[in-house]
Amino acid sequence: MLAPVSITGIGKCVPEKVVTNDDLAHLVETSDEWISKRTGIRSRHVAVEENATALAISAVKDALEMSGEKPEDVGVIVACTITGDELTPSLAGRIQKAFGIPACAAMDVSAGCTGFVYALVTAASLMDTLGKDVAIVVASEIMTKYCDWTDRATCVLFGDGAGAVVLKRSEIPHLLHPILDATPDTDDVIVVKKEARSTPFSGEVESPRESIQMKGADVFTYAVAVMENSLNQLMERCTDKPVNKIVPHQANEKIIDFVVRSMKLPRENFFVNIANYANTSSASIPIALCDAMESGWLNAGDRVAIVGFGSGLTSGGAVIDWTIQNKKGE
Repeated sequence: MLAPVSITGIGKCVPEKVVTNDDLAHLVETSDEWISKRTGIRSRHVAVEENATALAISAVKDALEMSGEKPEDVGVIVACTITGDELTPSLAGRIQKAFGIPACAAMDVSAGCTGFVYALVTAASLMDTLGKDVAIVVASEIMTKYCDWTDRATCVLFGDGAGAVVLKRSEIPHLLHPILDATPDTDDVIVVKKEARSTPFSGEVESPRESIQMKGADVFTYAVAVMENSLNQLMERCTDKPVNKIVPHQANEKIIDFVVRSMKLPRENFFVNIANYANTSSASIPIALCDAMESGWLNAGDRVAIVGFGSGLTSGGAVIDWTIQNKKGE
């Protein structure tokens, strides 16, 4: 069961350095036209001095400030990342330490690019189970550290960033109709291996630098199918009030365009900001929600569907009745 919650604060943080498609043309055989035509991406933020923890802390700080909640009132922290700075402690634990939260449930989830959806549902579920009133959900990724910068098919796709929301128990539920799903990745469609490590008992092992391995055509086929399926389920469940806004995972604009055509939905109902960020994995949905609100596209009273898909192969979605008034709507 989910606790009845609303999102009361949101924040994002991206690295300072911006790398354009023209910049990448100096590294690999590519061009702005080649990348943008196939993906919709124009530029991405790339971490130089920043790390996943620092980006997450900054995003959470903004979300807490907007919500007005005090760190000591936080009862649950759920973080999601596949590119965390440490194996242990968890990113959630680092957030707890950074904000001086004396006692709370703190954990990470790993669900690839669907991570934020999984983390959001997990946090609301834990709030119900543990009887907590406030939760932090944060996604932070440094994807560019795992790119093969000699492979033009994958290195152009990813960027770095973090996004966070604060959940507050409410009288009526504003997070609705959660969907969490996974399909076995029998063909290793998306894989990032850990680098091998030797012990005195294993002998020396080769430890090449591991990077993102992806079968693009298979990812596209999977993504459009599960995104359409999730959206259909969410819209069918909304019998009291229809979904009027959709914020999908920002993996490739062509995936979104395909679903728009297939489902015959208005393009203006979809928020797309991949041009400026590329694919930030689990951070893409909260970053998009933040941009959507700041731009005036998303406002209090909107019913927004979020849908994600990623490695695992995972997928999921949820409906959010948005309650934060954007500054342009005041």
